Amino acid sequence: MEHLRPFAPEAFEYGLAAWSWLGLRGKNPRFATVFGDVLLESLDGWWFLDTVEGTLELRWHTAVELSAELDSPEGRQELLLEDLVMEAAEHGVVPAADEVLTFMPHPALGGRLRGDCAVPVRLELALRMCGEVHQQARRAAAPAPSPLLLGHSLSVSARSGLEDARPRL
Repeated sequence: MEHLRPFAPEAFEYGLAAWSWLGLRGKNPRFATVFGDVLLESLDGWWFLDTVEGTLELRWHTAVELSAELDSPEGRQELLLEDLVMEAAEHGVVPAADEVLTFMPHPALGGRLRGDCAVPVRLELALRMCGEVHQQARRAAAPAPSPLLLGHSLSVSARSGLEDARPRL
């Protein structure tokens, strides 16, 4: 099984729509890992979308750097999750050509990073689901604005502690 696989542009487009909050404009998806992480190319270099962590990182400036890291033992373990791919295969879980593996339940919802928790899902659905899970988790973690400060902000002064709430213009 190939650890990096190309998918149809339409599959990437549909799935990555749920990740627009990360700022994907100008980044073109080229490959997905077996676990649905996506490698995107831009003028700046190669980006890694980690669907388990919910992060997007400019990781390599050239394809040569990307290739070198993914060919290393550390890259195969940390980025390609090679040990989990093999563990899932031992449990008979192998994705079809249009599928990736995803963890059920997702680790952001308390699921475990284990091969026996992996299930095959079409790429576009796996990306969509993971993106929505992370977006909802971020919204839930963000503090709600106080209705008492509606239209106002609370300034903090280094000298005197709290100042008056002032209207925002």
